[in-house]
Amino acid sequence: MITLCERLPLICADNAELIKIKCLYDSYKADDKVLFWCQDQDKAVISMTDGNMIIFNNGADLEELKEFTDVLAPACVFSDYETLCALNRKPRERINIMWRFADIKAELCGEELSSREVYDLLDVDGLSLPEYPYFAVDYCRRLNHGFADYFALKNKCAAITFKTGEYAIINGIAAKQKGYGSVALKGILSKNYGKKLFVCCRDKVKGFYEKNGFEPLYYGGYWVKEF
Repeated sequence: MITLCERLPLICADNAELIKIKCLYDSYKADDKVLFWCQDQDKAVISMTDGNMIIFNNGADLEELKEFTDVLAPACVFSDYETLCALNRKPRERINIMWRFADIKAELCGEELSSREVYDLLDVDGLSLPEYPYFAVDYCRRLNHGFADYFALKNKCAAITFKTGEYAIINGIAAKQKGYGSVALKGILSKNYGKKLFVCCRDKVKGFYEKNGFEPLYYGGYWVKEF
């Protein structure tokens, strides 16, 4: 049975979906507009906010999970690729889930930029950003509560991570000038020194992350409802 949960189960796994859910929980556990569910014996952990659902499959009862997602009718679902296909929500493309240990310290210090300046740096082709007002509220909330980090150089590059416990996940990285993608990545690695850092990326940038020490784990995906 899938039921609402006030506290997330104590599951540790190198899994981007679970990390995203835990990051969301850390910042929004007191917000009744953000919901969290668990399936019996922690077979699945699910979150949903503003129609966006994340599913961590931990040996889930897929028949029940499919019925559950059909009833809630989310606008977007993020999960591993196999789970999405089993739920008849096959995404248009597979996303590479990759990781590396953040074991370097950058010599270059980032600059303090406003949320608007960071947003404008991340507003590039290939990144799907929400509207700025939504981004600013979420970004500032996580940052002010110590659940996010950023590295930025004005007019050059920016990177954001969300973090929970020993884990962090890149939520956006972009460069306005050639060569600064690596600078942003090195900077955000330094900000998360000692953590396991994850990224969800398309095939066209997989080589960039592999060149910078990331290893592939599995495929994920975003299913988006067609209107």
